Amino acid sequence: MRRPRLDRQKVADQVGELLRQTYDDVLREPFPDRLRDLLERLESDRPMFFREARAAEDSDAAITLTER
Repeated sequence: MRRPRLDRQKVADQVGELLRQTYDDVLREPFPDRLRDLLERLESDRPMFFREARAAEDSDAAITLTER
């Protein structure tokens, strides 16, 4: 028994349509409150984060210099 030939373009079109539908469904979902809260906290803590990161870099650089 022979298998029917697949029309590659038709399959690709169907996969593309399913991907578009899935993407559209995801876009319609509400943005989770927990994620919104996290983003807001990150935005408000950004200056402190950069200060801490810079201090850590300075500390690492000082340790590297003293080890040489």
